[in-house]
Amino acid sequence: MSENYVIGVDGSEQSRAALAWGLERAKQRNASVELLHVADDSFLSESVAFLSEAQAASEAMLKTEIEYARSLGFEGVCKGTAVVGHPIAEVEEASKRADLVILGAHAGSRFAGSFFGTRAVKVAATAHCPVAVIPAPEPVEHKTVVVGIDGSEASQKAIAFAAEEASTRGLPLTAVYAWMPPLTPGLEYLWSEELVSSQRSAAEEAIAIGVAGLATRYPELEIRREIVQSPPVAALVDAARGAEMIVVGSRGRGGISRLLLGSVSHGVLQALPCPVVVTRS
Repeated sequence: MSENYVIGVDGSEQSRAALAWGLERAKQRNASVELLHVADDSFLSESVAFLSEAQAASEAMLKTEIEYARSLGFEGVCKGTAVVGHPIAEVEEASKRADLVILGAHAGSRFAGSFFGTRAVKVAATAHCPVAVIPAPEPVEHKTVVVGIDGSEASQKAIAFAAEEASTRGLPLTAVYAWMPPLTPGLEYLWSEELVSSQRSAAEEAIAIGVAGLATRYPELEIRREIVQSPPVAALVDAARGAEMIVVGSRGRGGISRLLLGSVSHGVLQALPCPVVVTRS
């Protein structure tokens, strides 16, 4: 059964960058595409006339973006959905029928640096499938797929996605594990060589467990291991600059984790060093 991608469109430069990325991926994988445009009703009157006009405008925008998709040479299945509603809620609903949601790198809020961060962060925290956030296209300097490893179930999902992606693209997989010695301000002198050595050994064990089995499943896949003494977000962003893609795992959707994406995935999405995919736990 072929995959289905939901791509958010609004006619902006950012969404068209995501549209082009998603269509290219769909062509490579023979996937179907659903373009989604949401007319935000947050500030609309609830009168039937206003809502009707908003729906008509949404449908007109969708028609334009479908025509644009065809102008890019995409000949696969391309349907569209135009709705009036709350963008986050509508994308979450659409994610139930998708294998991947693809969004442009919109700030989506004048509070982009606040607790909730970008609109993409909110979508990634609530979606039912992996979410790809695509920045403006830049030259690819390092042809690799980067994945963050921390030994958690969430990172195992990310590794599985990243390995399949790297294998399909014929690229090496760069597995990054970032660690820091225990921070006790004023007592740094207590960091012994034994402590640092044990921390590094634990990191090596975690990354070995994380990539275990990949060589058997993907015998042609080159796996590069990077163990970095650095804060996780900084290490991942640095490793992913100029890369084809970075994949990070998210928490599950239960309880407060539905609203808290996680500091690492949140931080990587805020930096967007390259296309970022957030997988589901």
